[in-house]
Amino acid sequence: SPLQDTIEPLLKGYQVGLELGDNDRACYCLVGRMYYLFFTGRTLGSIQQELEAAANVMTQLKQDENELKITILLSSVKKLRGLDAEACDEMLDSILASAAETRNNLSAYVSVMKLEVFVFFQ
Repeated sequence: SPLQDTIEPLLKGYQVGLELGDNDRACYCLVGRMYYLFFTGRTLGSIQQELEAAANVMTQLKQDENELKITILLSSVKKLRGLDAEACDEMLDSILASAAETRNNLSAYVSVMKLEVFVFFQ
């Protein structure tokens, strides 16, 4: 599928970005890859492992907004897996409230993932 076909190039973009010292673009590629893994139907367990590793990378590279995008997806994956659903809801609500105050695009990420989880549980 076209979406599946972007996963490897996004990984390559991440690697090249790191090699060139362009951490912003590298992390942009990594975030895209993580969401595409989710939307292409990879197992939630394997996605969770990759997300946890990606969150560590974002912390090391001081990529706060990208780390929040990873946290949004990780919280949603954990909730879908039945892992600490209440804490996941609190995390998403906290990010959503903060995004509303700062007027950034994180609210769109939270809303999309809340919708995904909502549809799954219907």
